[in-house]
Amino acid sequence: MTARTLTIAALGVLALAAAVLAAAGQRRRLGLVPPGEVLAVATRQRSGRLLVVLCWAWLGWHLLAR
Repeated sequence: MTARTLTIAALGVLALAAAVLAAAGQRRRLGLVPPGEVLAVATRQRSGRLLVVLCWAWLGWHLLAR
């Protein structure tokens, strides 16, 4: 197994876990909050909006740069 294959598999597992947690949040199970509500609270202040933009930029740079 190459490093690239391992990385893709790990990202797939993380994406699946994120989808399961998001679905659980939508149903309000396990005391989780839906991702939209978390994002709404995070973007109420300017510093939160800046942090969200920086996170998106980091993800875009690392996932789409190649």
